[in-house]
Amino acid sequence: MAAHLNKYILLLVFFACLLKGKGEAAEPLPAAMVLTGHLSKESILEAKKTLEKINLSRPQTLVIEINSSSGDLAQALELAKALYELKTLNRLKVIVYLNDNAVGPAAIIPFLADELYASLFVSWGDIPLGSENTIPSNLLRNRVRSLIDDQNPHASLLYVLADAMADPSFQVVNEGGWKIAKNAKETNQNAISAPGQTLVVNQNQLKEMGLIQAILPKKEFEERYHLINVEKASEGEASLQLSAQSVEEKLRQHIHFQTGEGNSIGYIYIGDHENAINQSTWLYVKQALDYYKTVKPIFIILELNTPGGEVFAAQKISDALKEMDTQYNIPIVAFINNWAISAGAMLAYSCRFIATVKDGSMGAAEPVYAGEGGKMETASEKVNSALRADFANRAAFFDRDPLIAEAMVDKDMILVLRHGKVVQLNNDNQIKLTGPDPDKVISPKGKLLTLNAEQMLEYGVADLMLPPQKIEAITGEEKASGRWPAKKMLLFQTPFFSKIPQTTVQAYQMDWKTHFFVFLATPLVSSLLFMGLIIGGYIELNNPGLSLPGSIAAICLFLIILSSFSLEIANWLELILLLTGIVLLLAELFVLPTFGLLGIVGLILFIAGLFGMLLPDIHSVSFEYDTKTLNAAGQYFMERLAWLCGSLILSMMIIAFLARYVLPAFSGFNRFVLAGHEQDAAKGFIAGESDQFLPQPGEAGTVLATLRPTGKILIKDKVYDAISAGGFIEAGEQVIVVRLEGSAIFVNRNVV
Repeated sequence: MAAHLNKYILLLVFFACLLKGKGEAAEPLPAAMVLTGHLSKESILEAKKTLEKINLSRPQTLVIEINSSSGDLAQALELAKALYELKTLNRLKVIVYLNDNAVGPAAIIPFLADELYASLFVSWGDIPLGSENTIPSNLLRNRVRSLIDDQNPHASLLYVLADAMADPSFQVVNEGGWKIAKNAKETNQNAISAPGQTLVVNQNQLKEMGLIQAILPKKEFEERYHLINVEKASEGEASLQLSAQSVEEKLRQHIHFQTGEGNSIGYIYIGDHENAINQSTWLYVKQALDYYKTVKPIFIILELNTPGGEVFAAQKISDALKEMDTQYNIPIVAFINNWAISAGAMLAYSCRFIATVKDGSMGAAEPVYAGEGGKMETASEKVNSALRADFANRAAFFDRDPLIAEAMVDKDMILVLRHGKVVQLNNDNQIKLTGPDPDKVISPKGKLLTLNAEQMLEYGVADLMLPPQKIEAITGEEKASGRWPAKKMLLFQTPFFSKIPQTTVQAYQMDWKTHFFVFLATPLVSSLLFMGLIIGGYIELNNPGLSLPGSIAAICLFLIILSSFSLEIANWLELILLLTGIVLLLAELFVLPTFGLLGIVGLILFIAGLFGMLLPDIHSVSFEYDTKTLNAAGQYFMERLAWLCGSLILSMMIIAFLARYVLPAFSGFNRFVLAGHEQDAAKGFIAGESDQFLPQPGEAGTVLATLRPTGKILIKDKVYDAISAGGFIEAGEQVIVVRLEGSAIFVNRNVV
């Protein structure tokens, strides 16, 4: 990729004098500026700031190296104006070195030169070529002429070049010297430039005209003017650098290792094409990051080989990865080992560094959902827009191009590489397919952006590309133990990572607890636990003599609480609501009957706490009534809610089946199931248990739940609801059935 100006501006301003023998001082070294690549508006603004700094340092000489063939014409004229003012006011000597190309707007700058040098191969001229913001020829010609110093011995020749390089209607002829042709006869005989074309000259013509001091290779020119590369300058030298930070420098800045002792490297793996990113993945990564917070490796490798998965889970993982870097100073290096697609791309963007194998792929992150018949459909524009912004923010967080990230989500974006810069266009007609520097299409309309390894590196998404190499394989024993030498990984064959001494990869191994939590986190298991809680709890409440259903319900409730806290879905508020609801229900049944008041309140609190534990944070859910769409958290919320509603319906069906066919003798069930005598309702009977199945007057029993006045009694090892015919009767007292009213049993104390 061609370098940008703002990426390659080099300033070296030295004020100390170099000694030439005893007491003899050399001239101060010149300030230097390099104009390379496309001269965009942004890069010109940086160059003008550079000139302001040069103005403060008051150098005697400014050396400008030019190698550019396109740019913003209006901005280039502004830069030339600023340079002209600096030269005039400070009596600054300007030396220009033409390094291969000074074509397009960059061709204006050499007209300011007091001395002109050229490389072994040069093209100079055609000022309008590859320019943005075109200017009328007469105005452009006048602006360029105004930059020429009248005191320059070659001023008359420079005026001729300025006219011909700015305006294609002017043709140059050689008649005892270069001049503008006055008629067609002159043009045909001694033409230098072709009709209708702006002038471009080469190094031989410049030498013939006497405009250049010498033709020199770049290295020889730099040695002549003591130009020192900024990267080689010592700390004591004054220098200004506006170039982008290299990958090597960023690695040294963020990854710190010990030279005299062992260095531990963390390792997390998300892969196997078949396994999508989900809540179980989030639990695994969360446990791993918690582990590395205690052992503190110098950095963590996140190996990705995934086709994507749930957006909500990926967002939580991504946030945790960024927090590990920014809050705990443990950077994450994403290692794309083939695939980082969809949600996998989000994880990669959340890492400070990205390395990829040569056949790696990253992108294609458009949100989809299962429509009718299981067909995958594109999510709404609101969801797409929210995810696009999320991708852009995560990319920009670690200084990657946000437009590239957005194009991975939105197939309607058109991106091109224009003059070395990623640009978004509104339609296909804006794509420049012709000219000296045509656009390179990155993402065409109607196609999600997916980058291969070379493109990731070219567009600044990936920091390193790892070519295939033959390295020592990791043994089965090493994988089982979770520890192996870092040299057995491809990443550590690169220059920076290979320098880290005594490196050992310490992979996070899920223990049985984590495996168990991952198992509980699946929607199917959570739904089964919910069903076990409903069915077991109902049987136990209506038949207190049975302990197994109550034990199953208690175990299911405990596992739901454990799973919810492990996934960080629930908080203490939901637990308090749930426990308070249970206490109120028990108080209503066994301690303080309030004719259902405490029971209703307790049931509401219990359901609120339970659903709060089984569903993700509802505060993160957003809904737009106009578009009827939900964000990623809302979609996951609705998915889990659908599972729970399905479980609830299935539980009711199972309860009805048990009551009808399996446990007909359980009075608690028969209240909710028609007993088959509904046709006799006109004779005074009610739907419910037949009186032949109820204890008859005179039969004795024991109070299980205090009758105040309703409660439960036990007669012949069966539990019935009963009503006291007198005052309250405490649990444990003996009672006798005095009468039946429909299915209602009235009892009194049994006095012997």
